[in-house]
Order: sequence, then structure tokens, then C-alpha cells
Amino acid sequence: MLKKLFATGVAATLAAAMAPQIASGQDFVRIATAGSGGNYYRLGGGLASIYNNVLEGTQASIQATGGSVENLDLLADQEVEVAYLTGSVGQQAYTNTGQFADRPEGRYEGLRAIATVYPNPQWFIAIDEDIQSMQDLEGKRVSVGTQGGTGETWWRSIMEHLGWTYEDIHPEFTVHQSAIDQVRNRQIDAMVWPDAPGSASIQQVADTGMARALDVDEDVIEAMTADSLDYAYTMPASANPFGEEEIKTFASPITFATHSGMSEDQVYELTKAMFENKEELIKVHPLAEYMTLENATDGLPFPLHPGAERYFREQGVM
Repeated sequence: MLKKLFATGVAATLAAAMAPQIASGQDFVRIATAGSGGNYYRLGGGLASIYNNVLEGTQASIQATGGSVENLDLLADQEVEVAYLTGSVGQQAYTNTGQFADRPEGRYEGLRAIATVYPNPQWFIAIDEDIQSMQDLEGKRVSVGTQGGTGETWWRSIMEHLGWTYEDIHPEFTVHQSAIDQVRNRQIDAMVWPDAPGSASIQQVADTGMARALDVDEDVIEAMTADSLDYAYTMPASANPFGEEEIKTFASPITFATHSGMSEDQVYELTKAMFENKEELIKVHPLAEYMTLENATDGLPFPLHPGAERYFREQGVM
């Protein structure tokens, strides 16, 4: 049961990961994450520390970003070497569909996958006692995640299914600590954004005693999982800090990604170091327990990088 993050060494790990890159003749590895304090950020900090410790000649650092959409643009422009992102959002970018339909065709054709690392389920949390389904969110104050992030991207798709626009709710573009504060201060009626099982942020919302976790409406699950990498997902009761029930929702595979400008040898070494130092990564964030060789190539949003493929073939999982 992943209820709380392991705190040991996190501060030191992030400090080391963000140290200035001043050495010459180094392979620089910039890891795009998301907002500071989130899952991508913590995992990225731990991974940067691993790369710096075990890969000779590599100088790794993390970069806080706005999340999946910004990370996809950074990869497309080769302004970072690797990034975490939501698989279904990455799929939209690669295929020029969804919110990426108006982007230049071929802009994201150089995206390459390294591995699927963990499931990212949608949470539907109500503070207002009158809210029983997503239909009840009309006219309510709803935290939908940061603009351009995975949560807000998903919410736009949910609104399209419901036939709504932002005029039908009072959106709050908040997540993590900001949304937790809004719950405590009774400034929002509901939260609708994804976070990993065992999330510290979700635990803190539950600890307020002011909120309930609800099943996502069946029709919304069907709409969000049609022609998508997203899939129906049942949150185990052990990961529900609001009660002892399972939660029906949907989830997307989180992808660790790179771009075609990275060499096969570079990505091979990065992939190998990540998987062969998994226990160190778990000490920084227990979500790393979900990262397995057996599931590494499931639900990828775009082609696997040859360097990652080489490593997985060596391990006998391809």
C-alpha cells in the first residue's frame, strides 16, 4: 500500500540533481518533469542523481515545467533530452489529434519512447455534499489542474463529452498544494485531476476530512477510453485514503520519453541505469515500484527508441 512518500534523502537528491552544469566534455541530460513537488519532479530528481552517480561523463539535471504538453514541446524542439509525460497526451501530439490538431503537421514525429513507468488514474473528489456525479459539477467551482497539464487536457475532453465549455463551471487551474489549500479554505467544490496511487497530495486532501472520492461516471470512462491509450482502471481500496472502497475511474500510462536526436548508445545507457538502479529510485518515490521490465513496453504513445529497444531485447522482454 503506497500511502506516503519516503522522505529520506529527497532534499539531498533534488539538490544534487539541480547542481549547476559546469563541467566540460560532459553528456548533459536535462530531465523535464512538471511542477516542483509533484510525482514527475521527485522521480526526475532521483533519476538525475542516479545518472550522475553511475554514468561516467554524464551531467544530469531536472527542469520544472508545466507538465506533459510543455514537455512534448521541449522534446520536439530537442531542448531537453528526456521527459515524463502522460501517454494519451503524447499519442495526441504524435498523431496531430485532439488539442494538437492545429499544430504543424510532423512537429512531433521525432518523439521516441523509453518506457512506460506507472499508471496515472483520474481522481474525482467532491467537497460539496450535493455532488454525486460529474453532471453535478455544472455551475460549481472545480479544480481542473494547471493549464496545459494532463489534468486540464483531460478535463477539456470530459467537457467535450458533456457538451460543456468553461462557461458551464467556475474553473480553478490549481493542483497539489494550491488545491489542498482551497479545500481547507472551502474555496472549491470539487477536484477533477489525475494523480498516482498513493499520492501525498490526495492523502492530504483526505486528511482535511472535508472531501469524498467518487467513482467517475461510466459514460465518461467509456468516452475517455475510446480510441485512446487511456483505459478503465479500478483504484484498489488500499490506495483510497477516503474510505475502504475501490474507486472506478480511468488511467493513462505515464511514459518516460526522449527524441530521435539522441543516439542509440546514449538512450541504452539511460534506460539500463534507470532499471538497474530501481531500488534507489524507490527510496526517493515508491511509485518506482510500478516500473517493471515486463510492463515497460505496454501502452507506448509513439515508437520505442532503438537504444531502449536494445536494452529490452537484452533482458528478454521483447
